[in-house]
Formats: sequence, structure tokens, C-alpha cells
Amino acid sequence: MKKFAVCLFIASALALSGCKPKEVPGVYVEIFLKNDADIDKYVVFNPNIATIEECETGFAASLPGVMANLPEAIPKNSTATGWKCSLEDPAKKK
Repeated sequence: MKKFAVCLFIASALALSGCKPKEVPGVYVEIFLKNDADIDKYVVFNPNIATIEECETGFAASLPGVMANLPEAIPKNSTATGWKCSLEDPAKKK
């Protein structure tokens, strides 16, 4: 009976570990903004970039396209003052 309980525990632990949502690989880019509305940052996620180094070297070319397609909540007169690449969502950091 004890052996059965151990097997049941292991099976349930394995089943629950399979339910955990898998993280999508990619990079978060926190863009620091200056505008009249005091919205100081905007975060984008790019699943096509896998490393911080790749983000830092290539994001400058993507920045004009990101700034041209900002959501309506962010003023169109916003200018980017810098950016920071991260593997973790900046909104979830403590």
C-alpha cells in the first residue's frame, strides 16, 4: 500500500508539472519615453530575438518602426530616450 501511495504521488507530480505554462523564448524591450502625458515607458516583447546581446546590437534599427506603431494610449509625439533589453518581463519584476 505504501508503494502504491508513493507511485501515485510521483505520477500526480509529473502530471502537474506538465500543466505549467511554458515560457516563450524571446526578449522584452523596455523603451523609455518622453512625452506630454508623462508616460515614461513602453514594453514590447520580441520572440524573434533570443539573447540580450542580439537585442542590444539590433534594436536600434527596429526602434523607428516600433515608435511609428505605438498604441493609441501613448501620445504620438513621444520620443524614445533609451531602451533596455531583458529576458524577464519588466512589469513582473519586484
